[in-house]
Formats: sequence, structure tokens, C-alpha cells
Amino acid sequence: MLILVNLISNAKYAMGGVSDRPHQITLTVELAEGCILRLSVTDNGVGIPTENLTRIFAHGFTTREEGHGFGLHACVIAAREMGGTLKVESEGVGKGATFTLELPIQMMEHNR
Repeated sequence: MLILVNLISNAKYAMGGVSDRPHQITLTVELAEGCILRLSVTDNGVGIPTENLTRIFAHGFTTREEGHGFGLHACVIAAREMGGTLKVESEGVGKGATFTLELPIQMMEHNR
């Protein structure tokens, strides 16, 4: 749950610098092949420069003046501890971003 709260908070922050379009956050939840729960948070905010995509989850990396660089790092560690992954995609500056959390789930069998 903390991962999702952090991703939504970051998406909201990313739209703070956008004034040329309405702000939008889209949450997508789906069951992917192999019993994987996929949660995506997409925003139409400021986007992420290509050079930051590889280091965005690094401890201490931040683009915010008041940031500490712990949030996304803690999220990616939590995802791994649950056997999942956390990934990011952005087509660049001004193009928004999508963070996708994938977690394995076990389907319960119902005995009749």
C-alpha cells in the first residue's frame, strides 16, 4: 500500500510544473499472465529525462529541492521483498510517466 501511495504522491507532484493541460492521473489494475497483479500509475506531468530513467530508483537520487531520494528507492526494495518489480517508463520531458508495480499472487482454490 505504501508503494501505491508514494507513486500517486509523486504523480501529483510531477503535474505541479504543468500549466498547459489539465492534470490527469490514471490508475490501472489488471491480472497479468502467470498470476501477476499489475498496478500502474500514469501521469501527464513533467516527464522524466532519459538519463534519469536508469537512476530514478537509486538511493539518494532526487530531482526535488526538498527531496531526499528515499521514496522510490524504498518502493523498489519493498517490491523486490514481495517477489515483484517496480519499473518506470517515460517518453521524456513533458510527456508524463508510468510507474508499474508487478506482484505475484496466489490464486485460491475453492473446494466445493
